[in-house]
Amino acid sequence: MKRLVVFIGIVLFVSFSYMALTDKFPSGYHSDNPTAKEILKSNPGADILRLDGLVYSNASDREWIDVKEYTKGEKIGEVQKRTTSTWLYQNFYASVLPVGTKIYSLDDEGYQKGDAPGRVLVEYNNELLVYQALIEG
Repeated sequence: MKRLVVFIGIVLFVSFSYMALTDKFPSGYHSDNPTAKEILKSNPGADILRLDGLVYSNASDREWIDVKEYTKGEKIGEVQKRTTSTWLYQNFYASVLPVGTKIYSLDDEGYQKGDAPGRVLVEYNNELLVYQALIEG
């Protein structure tokens, strides 16, 4: 009996750890936002990054970006890992941007951890790139 309780405890711990690390933990809020896995599966060359649980796509070449001039605000962080592997795709991971690439909020928007903005700026090769959050809705 004691072994069964220990076994069930280990199974629950591993299950909850996996769900927490992959953002698949059940909650009252269900998000249909695209995941890195979905995006990279359909487009292996996609230029994406992840921040606050949302995936952002490089939107710098879209026409509507040129309508507004963007200036960087506060530094949010830096790319911690470049990978196209979707296994445990974490915040501050990017598919194209190299490690150390700086990520900024827009000057007219503030940033608080956990409150993902709609757009972020990335400083890469002395150029500011606009990344748009991929949000369904």
